[in-house]
Amino acid sequence: MRKEILSKRVASCIFATALCVVTFAGCGKKEVGAEVGNAETSVAQETAAQEENCIFNLNKLSGITDESEFIEYFDYAAGRCVVVAVGDQGDRKYISFNPDGSDVNSFNLSVGSVISSYAVDAEGNFYMQYIEYNEEADTEADEEGVAHAGDDDESEDAAPEDWQGDAADAESAMKAAGLVKFDATGKEIFRKDLMSNYKGDGSFVVNSIVWTEKNGLLFNTTTGIMKFDENSGLSTIMECKDFGDKYEGYCTLFKGAGDKLFASVYEGEDGYITYAVDLDGKKLSDPLSIPKEYFYFFAGEGHDFYCADAEAVYGYDGSADKLVKVMDFAQSKLEPDVTGILINYAVALSDKEIIADVTVDTDAFSSNICKLIKAEG
Repeated sequence: MRKEILSKRVASCIFATALCVVTFAGCGKKEVGAEVGNAETSVAQETAAQEENCIFNLNKLSGITDESEFIEYFDYAAGRCVVVAVGDQGDRKYISFNPDGSDVNSFNLSVGSVISSYAVDAEGNFYMQYIEYNEEADTEADEEGVAHAGDDDESEDAAPEDWQGDAADAESAMKAAGLVKFDATGKEIFRKDLMSNYKGDGSFVVNSIVWTEKNGLLFNTTTGIMKFDENSGLSTIMECKDFGDKYEGYCTLFKGAGDKLFASVYEGEDGYITYAVDLDGKKLSDPLSIPKEYFYFFAGEGHDFYCADAEAVYGYDGSADKLVKVMDFAQSKLEPDVTGILINYAVALSDKEIIADVTVDTDAFSSNICKLIKAEG
């Protein structure tokens, strides 16, 4: 069973229906030895000889989130971890802390009934892109509070047939859409109205936002990648046609080390294919040797980027175009939950130290922020 989970995020069913393939932060439990580009060697076979010791010890960082809160955003900037925690009443909170769990700072994100995307820049400024709905709009989440992409073999790679129509319905229920920038203390720096971008045929949806040193704040949308300017608003950098003939309007855009940009692109029956993104050339690289599975991708030092599946954490070595196993869950005596997920969100301080929200010793809707440290020897 393939499943793409918006890691415990309570999202509006309007967009869950409209996009079934919203930003994913998890992976279905699949055999790691899946097809890797044109190579016949499996990831498990390839990585087995690369690193014998993939054992990490888990240390819980207490006092950061409440028991009733779960996490829907996790990043690292200016020497601090930054998370957004959601309470049982749907209230959102920005939280930052040192990697050892000390000096916890927080402030409330007081916007109404929303779907939100977040980003943090190198100075620690925080961005929240939001949609607010009319109170009478039907914005209940499904019973698990997650969005799924194919819960059976017959539909595992299928995209919704009428997502544009559903998005148009969502547009009619919208009360407001905008972007807010806060500094690290919670002081609001600016608030920009984005409602005009949603007008039209209902095809415009923001999948996520990403901040890069070179290009500033980027919007990953169903109409392409857009750059945000405080004065002029949104402008398109890459259109859908730049992603190729198989592109269906959805990709997961994520940042790697050295300000590099990558995308896991949904290509219909071919599933998700991972590429490096060249914004200057308005093109994608050749497909990277990443299995055609649902991975959770995250940034960090030591590798171009990291990814996790149901069995391990891997670092991507761009010079060799291959994955290197960093952490083995079974060796570390850690077991994923029933959906095949162990790591919901993470940042890698190095290939020996990872800060993550893990599913060990917690229920489905509780955060569990831990430091994972590589065992010596």
